[in-house]
Amino acid sequence: MTALQIIVTGANGQLGMEFKDLSKSSDHDFTFLSSSDLDISSRSQVIDYFKDHKVDVILNCAAYTKVDLAETEKTKAYDVNANGVKNLLEAMSDQCLMLHYSTDYLYNAELGTAIKENEATYPSNVYAASKLSGDQHVIKSNKKAIVLRTSWVYSSYGNNFVKTMLRLADKLPEIKVVNDQIGAPTFAKDLASVSMSILNTMLSSEDISFFNKVYHYSNSGQISWYDFAKEILTQTGQLTQTNLVKTDYYRTFAQRPVFSVLDARKYFSKFNYKSIEWQKSLKNVINLKINN
Repeated sequence: MTALQIIVTGANGQLGMEFKDLSKSSDHDFTFLSSSDLDISSRSQVIDYFKDHKVDVILNCAAYTKVDLAETEKTKAYDVNANGVKNLLEAMSDQCLMLHYSTDYLYNAELGTAIKENEATYPSNVYAASKLSGDQHVIKSNKKAIVLRTSWVYSSYGNNFVKTMLRLADKLPEIKVVNDQIGAPTFAKDLASVSMSILNTMLSSEDISFFNKVYHYSNSGQISWYDFAKEILTQTGQLTQTNLVKTDYYRTFAQRPVFSVLDARKYFSKFNYKSIEWQKSLKNVINLKINN
């Protein structure tokens, strides 16, 4: 197989860093682009980049993810999460492939029922609305692109809930964690591996029916933030040293979905990939000795 020229936008984020690790054992040629290397919100920058570089695959990890700040920085959120996606789609060739990553924050489902891709979206904050706009650009395009929505992403890189809990447990005798939000934690390394599986399917199949569609992927299972924190500290042995307290109230500027467990059966069926339990993936991260 000829080596593909793959660009990863948002290279310094959790998923981008996992792709960097994965690329070390790949036969493809990866180029990692931070926002300072390529500002996807700038149409002229994107167009010029694609004129000057051969691009076979786009892994669009770039995103404005400051959920609360987005309420007062609406333009910035839409510039990256919506217009940036539109710019990439316009610049990419008809042969180029794109995986665009999105979020569970688009939904607000009833408790207990995993959310399917065809269910209605109810973005409850600016961040979610901007991500939905980007997703719609992919869905409405005629390019070889898909949307992969995921949830509660964490990694040994970057800032995330797992690393925050470990840091707080080292500093505080008591930690309050909300117990009224339910979701599915997702290890960014698993998401990167899944993405390469999708890419291989795209390359080996003549079936074009999976393009311009939404797919869900998360690690299997569901849990509250409180129980997730409890499992983190249990696996690291810190639970005996820390008083973990349930709370139903944690003030945030932007509203969060109460239940956002994603039904990923469509993905597993289409791309023939087995689910991974969130507890197992968490253990893998803990064993990596979290990078501070």
